Amino acid sequence: MSETGKLDLNLLTVFLEVYRLKSITLASESLAMTQPGVSGALKRLQQQIGADLFTREGRGIAPTNAAIQLAQQIEPALQGITSAVSTLKQFDNQQHHQFHILVNESALIRLQPIVEADQTLGNISLEFNMVPNNEEELLHSLSMQKADLAIDIHYPQVNGYKTQRVQDDELVLITRKDHPRISDSISEAQYYHEKHVTFRMRRSNQYTADYFTTLPLKERKISAECDSLITMCALISSSDCIGSTSRYIANRFAERFQLQVLPIPFETVPVQQYMIWHKRTDNHPSHQWLRDKILQYAETS
Repeated sequence: MSETGKLDLNLLTVFLEVYRLKSITLASESLAMTQPGVSGALKRLQQQIGADLFTREGRGIAPTNAAIQLAQQIEPALQGITSAVSTLKQFDNQQHHQFHILVNESALIRLQPIVEADQTLGNISLEFNMVPNNEEELLHSLSMQKADLAIDIHYPQVNGYKTQRVQDDELVLITRKDHPRISDSISEAQYYHEKHVTFRMRRSNQYTADYFTTLPLKERKISAECDSLITMCALISSSDCIGSTSRYIANRFAERFQLQVLPIPFETVPVQQYMIWHKRTDNHPSHQWLRDKILQYAETS
């Protein structure tokens, strides 16, 4: 057992799936996790209980006596918990419940003020955290129920997860209002002539402009690279650099930072936000309530 004496119940779910399938590979597919993720969960559980759970047997694995005893004792309890939750007929927002939502910066700027002003939440609280930098960590957070939902532009195409488009936007260009060379519009030649402040998207690891264009962009003169849209707006407001962001963000901060918002001088694709969740929560009344709430917020923002 760990020093704190607390056993991570999420590890037991992974253990039972490996025990049922007698395969880390099959369990990782069933749980929509990576094989290293499953192996790591088993290792942590073995460390917590102080016993080996599986041994190598031919090309597969076999449960130890400790694993057999553990499965026999915990499987009925976990099945009872799952059954109790799945039989809930409705979600009561007067009961205390906290949802954990992973978001990108744009979604956070849109949603957090609306949530704080929402008087219909009752005893429900929504906590926002930034999406992780890599897809594996995002999927792990959803699979292990460390997060209920994620909202991002770049979504994983992996079995076991579901997505739904939340909002559409478009890419625009921003400069300071009193820019000495740019006013009302910008040509493609000007775009490449000017210096840029860029924003690198967290999980796709691409600049915003590159991600949302139909054709590859040429090399640009990069003055600064940011990991925050607000920082990018602030830098552009006090320099002759230009940058790209969504129209929502541009309009939201144009007055505050004295920015002009211009069309991009080349063809772009829509800026779309998606909800992402694990399929096991798809029919849970509480999760359905959460997704409906996010869609409601999206319509009003």
